[in-house]
Amino acid sequence: MASHSTMDGIAARLDERPISARQLWVLALVQLILMIDGLDIQLLGLVTPVVLEEWGVSRANFGPALGASLFGLAIGAGVGGRLGDMFGRKRVLCVATVLFGFATVVAAFTYSVTEMTLIRFISGLGFGAATPSSITLVTEWLPRRAQAKAISFLTVGTPVGGLAGSLALQTLLPMLGWRGCFILCGALTLIVAVTVLVGLPESPAYLAGRGKTRRAADLLRRYAGVEMDERAFVAPVADTGRADEALRDSMFARRYRLLNIGGWMLFFSAQFIAYAFINWMPTFLTMVQFPMRQALQASALFNLLALIAAIVTGFLVHRFGSRSVGLVAGVLTGFCVLILGLRLHGAAGAPDGATYWIVMLAVAGVGIFISIVIAMGYALLTLGYSEAIRSTGIGVGVMIGRVGGVIVGLGGGVLLSLAGDQTWPFFLILLALTGAILAGVLIANRHILPAR
Repeated sequence: MASHSTMDGIAARLDERPISARQLWVLALVQLILMIDGLDIQLLGLVTPVVLEEWGVSRANFGPALGASLFGLAIGAGVGGRLGDMFGRKRVLCVATVLFGFATVVAAFTYSVTEMTLIRFISGLGFGAATPSSITLVTEWLPRRAQAKAISFLTVGTPVGGLAGSLALQTLLPMLGWRGCFILCGALTLIVAVTVLVGLPESPAYLAGRGKTRRAADLLRRYAGVEMDERAFVAPVADTGRADEALRDSMFARRYRLLNIGGWMLFFSAQFIAYAFINWMPTFLTMVQFPMRQALQASALFNLLALIAAIVTGFLVHRFGSRSVGLVAGVLTGFCVLILGLRLHGAAGAPDGATYWIVMLAVAGVGIFISIVIAMGYALLTLGYSEAIRSTGIGVGVMIGRVGGVIVGLGGGVLLSLAGDQTWPFFLILLALTGAILAGVLIANRHILPAR
């Protein structure tokens, strides 16, 4: 395991040079992986009506198949992050991509809910494992001035992939059927996996940390134009057992305690709120007599503005720092949730013009500000941990966030049923979680400082 001076030395040398075309290639290829990831994640949900008709099963009985990938994703993120620190970012990314690509192909040959549930769980393991290693790899190939922006850019890859898939399936589903779409998507994923194996370099910081200084220096020279003598790298720890123990325990060292607590609170709460809107917005709007068409408009608005906000977050964090951005976005998320909850409480009959626009503006606000919180959280965890445990730290944060998404996916309907046709218990929980976001931002102690 390399010392921090080695890692800082690589970052300092990258800061001295402009970003090269090959560094941008690393960013683009990893983004492609995340887009394919997003397509694979949402594929079953997009073709569910066709599968239900073919198999003759109800939506309720098909629920486990739809939820299995989220469970797998949560586990895969935690385990995959740790494996990325142990065996390399590129290696784990390749294996994860092959895993969910192969599982997507196999899903085309399932004929029961049980079979589909098992295969989608395996797919989810690959989905989850890909995220921490991909973000870590890109971060360690870019200068510090571009890292927060790149992280924000990567966070939109998965939703953009899902959006592209929903558009493509309008043409492909009638032509190929749902099984053909799964085979095509899986095959594309496996092609991307081969491209990753051949064309994606390993992180030089990881290689230096494992004592492979010659290879690290060669990659830095070829991909970033950085001339760094092997002697500039600090030699790895001689005692492998002690090095592994330090790597295993370092995430729970005292210096990371507040980052762990604050980051996990932030991710759980923010993902809970985001998935509450993604999964349940059409339901809670139609409960108060919004037409389905308007409910779908609100969902589209939420997702579109969330994508745009995630991209902008990197520039905001670079300019104002992660603490300020997180606090402002958290407060504004709570304000929009409060306005939406109050406006929908006791609503009866079709909404008038004023109610429609207030609801749409509040939904837009939640989409923008919760997306900023999540993207800021990725940047905070990525840059808050040292390179030696970075992938593990991101993976655990993603895992805890996905747990929040799973809980609201399973329990959102219960919250919406507690008060009959009233939505106030649902929004009361969301409002409380915005408070948890603010607490998490304040507790976390390794924030990104604003640019000078």
